[in-house]
Amino acid sequence: MVATEGKETEKQYFGMFHSTRIKVEVLATGDDSKSAPQYVLERLNTFKEQYNLNEDDMLWLVLDVDRWGAKNLSMVCRQAKQKDYYLAVSNPCFEIWLCLHFEDLNPEDKTCQNFKSRLRTLLGSYNSSNLDLSLYEPNIADATNRAKLLHPKSQHNWPPTLGTHVYKLVEILLQSLNN
Repeated sequence: MVATEGKETEKQYFGMFHSTRIKVEVLATGDDSKSAPQYVLERLNTFKEQYNLNEDDMLWLVLDVDRWGAKNLSMVCRQAKQKDYYLAVSNPCFEIWLCLHFEDLNPEDKTCQNFKSRLRTLLGSYNSSNLDLSLYEPNIADATNRAKLLHPKSQHNWPPTLGTHVYKLVEILLQSLNN
């Protein structure tokens, strides 16, 4: 189970890992646009209460740092860990993970808008609601390696500098697909 603050981008991306062996359910932000981390946590809590999950099920929060203060994000991360949820937080946003599929970080890129522009440059276009997954899939290992190099010790709830912990979730998904 993956709960995200994004409406479409993360849902499309993680849908790439769906198979007959594992089920990836993405709880994206709905039409109510409640994307703040506390709402993402609430969606995951509600899902957990409504369904009879087994011990193999993993519950993940995929969050961005960009719009939420450290105090707010820290509180949500603490509550998530108390419930044994996993965290995959990107600093500043999920698009940094997408960029890492194609190249190391450009030192000029610092904001979410920078990373969206970088994707447009790299891919010729970028539409967050219509990802061409065939471009990302062959580069997942490169993205994982690049993300790990940015923060080799990922004990923080989120990368303190530019980076992403989305690779932690992706590694587990790939491992599950290959078992």
